[in-house]
Amino acid sequence: MQQRLIDKELLRRYVDGHCTKEELAIIQQYLHDPAYEESINEWLQSDWQQTIAETFAPDTNTAEDYQQFLSLVQPAATEPTPVKRMKFGYWRYAAAAIFVGMLSWTGWQWQQNEKQRQLDNRESQWISLHNEAGKRTAIWLPDSSQVYLNAASNLRYNKNYGITNRNIILEGEAYFIVKHGRRHPFSVRTGGITTVDIGTAFNIRYRDADPFIKVTVAEGAVNVVDNEQSKAGVIASLTRQQLLSFSKNTRQTTVQTLPGTELIGGWRQGILSFRKQRLTDVTAELEQYYGIRIRIARPETADMLITTTIPGATANEALDILAMTAGVGIQRTGNEVLIK
Repeated sequence: MQQRLIDKELLRRYVDGHCTKEELAIIQQYLHDPAYEESINEWLQSDWQQTIAETFAPDTNTAEDYQQFLSLVQPAATEPTPVKRMKFGYWRYAAAAIFVGMLSWTGWQWQQNEKQRQLDNRESQWISLHNEAGKRTAIWLPDSSQVYLNAASNLRYNKNYGITNRNIILEGEAYFIVKHGRRHPFSVRTGGITTVDIGTAFNIRYRDADPFIKVTVAEGAVNVVDNEQSKAGVIASLTRQQLLSFSKNTRQTTVQTLPGTELIGGWRQGILSFRKQRLTDVTAELEQYYGIRIRIARPETADMLITTTIPGATANEALDILAMTAGVGIQRTGNEVLIK
């Protein structure tokens, strides 16, 4: 059989843990193909000292074997006796066995490194969900947690969700029903704060035009963290029926207890509730919810305070309720609405 030569530089890269998956396959061929036997044996004899010294620390279990190997393979002052030749032949196979063990260990290490690289790569890849105005969706996350995403809202999570983290980024409004018993905490980042779930169900509202970020707990409890604090301190712990309002301008927080939980996340059933809110804020909410465009004719009307509940109504019914509550006239042309 014609003998073939191994690539010694490739073996050195392998021992240093730098070879690729394709190069690892070549090394495996070296070990299983008899055509490389003489070249492998030559490499073991000439380079084993350097290889084993670089690969294993002096305090490992291999140190003693290494010293024995040196005593057998270093040039002797006289011609080796038949006994020494026999010992060297035995050690050659022992060295080869250690090399195979190194291959298995490095192969395992390569697999672990490859898995970590894949996790790191997935960490930088994001899944984005977006609802246009007038659209609402129910989403099941990989860990079986459920999210109701409101209209004109965006939700993002990376591909490692449920593996290395359970982190959500939200712009808009969403209602969360969290699956518990998982290794990683469930958290939602909205602008300057992060809400960490330690309960079951809660609603978060974060709109660009709204000066406040609002977190409301329907069941269980959550911790709210200020993202800009040096040690990410908890600014509030909320329980059932509690509403937190976080000012985006002053970073001040207020917490109040609601009379009930029926209206928390009521938009999921089409229920819109307004409590002493300006007419311009109410119309902005109706625009997003129904996908319509509302214009207020008189500027002085925009600051009128509105308190009303719109229970699962169509766009026309909602506008009629608004007109009766505010005492204004409504003119609609297609998706364009004028408040007189």
